[in-house]
Amino acid sequence: MPWDGGITIGIGVITGWVMAMFGAHGVELVVLVMVVTSVVTILASVFHTPWLLRRKFTRDMFRVPWSWVLIRIAGMVFGLIYLFQIGPELLRSEEIGGAVFRDIAVNVLAVYISACLLLPLLTEFGFMEFAGTLARPVFRRVFRLPGRAAIDATASFVGASSIGLLITIGQYERMHYTAREACVIAANFSIVSIPFALVVANVAGIGHLFIPWYGFVVLTCIVAAFITPRLPPLSRKKDEYIDGSHESDLVVERQEVSLVREAWGAALERAAKSPTPPQFFSNGFQNLAFFLFSVVAAAMALATIALLVTYHTPIVSWLSYPFISVLDLAGLPDATKAAPGVIAGVLDQYIPAVVASDIESEVTSFVLAGLSICQLVFLSEVGVLILRSKLPLGLLELLGIFLLRTVIALPILVAGAHLLN
Repeated sequence: MPWDGGITIGIGVITGWVMAMFGAHGVELVVLVMVVTSVVTILASVFHTPWLLRRKFTRDMFRVPWSWVLIRIAGMVFGLIYLFQIGPELLRSEEIGGAVFRDIAVNVLAVYISACLLLPLLTEFGFMEFAGTLARPVFRRVFRLPGRAAIDATASFVGASSIGLLITIGQYERMHYTAREACVIAANFSIVSIPFALVVANVAGIGHLFIPWYGFVVLTCIVAAFITPRLPPLSRKKDEYIDGSHESDLVVERQEVSLVREAWGAALERAAKSPTPPQFFSNGFQNLAFFLFSVVAAAMALATIALLVTYHTPIVSWLSYPFISVLDLAGLPDATKAAPGVIAGVLDQYIPAVVASDIESEVTSFVLAGLSICQLVFLSEVGVLILRSKLPLGLLELLGIFLLRTVIALPILVAGAHLLN
């Protein structure tokens, strides 16, 4: 919709209202969430407080392995250091603490407050079934995947990459996908959601270009999803189920009615089971609570560590040297400054956007923000989930897929950036 002199999506307008309500207290709210998260996590995971473990909802959120307890505490400590300007100067700086807690965390908090309460309108009333069924022939013919993979992709686009990935892992473990199918879906369709894409665009300073930018992001992801399954390591994955059997269920998907009628029927069937208004709001608030207390502290801890590695160790700079000449050749301003953002996305999906926020050129910011979405295999979330699952993808294979997607995405995003600027 046209809004405030530009074009945005509805949730972008609502996010603006939420951020306006935060006023100058956005960082304080983020840190408060992380303090509550860490304290309650310690009560549940260390002291095994009965009232927290009695309910499944709170038990799932707060009883976590020691590694996650430490990560959540680290996020809280980083936030307190920046908020009260105490401790190491590096963590108090705007380059690290400001980028994570003022630029990223406040945006993320505002977007997900809006998204968690509104996304059930897309997921609970038949839209996913309608869109997924219509997309099924494309997934069969273009990507050589079962039609149900369209549902996984839709879940990622309107929900979150972790949602689509968890669906894929569950389908593989229940023998609905072969190893090849599951790996292809996990490495190509667990794309961050539209609300998160809006966060990336805002952090990178190109929020006013969101619609055309996101169009090129979708195009890039489609091209990458077409190419990468036909190249190693994904092309070498076996078409066998988790138990070693080789039967394919692609042939059993037959249409006895028109595709539109089938999609409409699936949507109506889901809508008939849609939640009542009290259930709708209850589900929305539960989703919001799960995000606030399960994700924010850990995500900000990992983002801080990733920025420290990017800006204050030579590792990322060394690895990014080959991309300096590539970016120069592509005509992108500030190539030397932007190159670390090309490779650092493997650590965390925020990093290319954060690097872009320090670059004045909209052309370069357009490309880096696009890479935040299109590279996909960032180790802080998607990579960890894949490595902890039963999917037959190892760390070196994930790194290979990351580089492959980067090589595919760069020329498309560069072309889009020059076309629009």
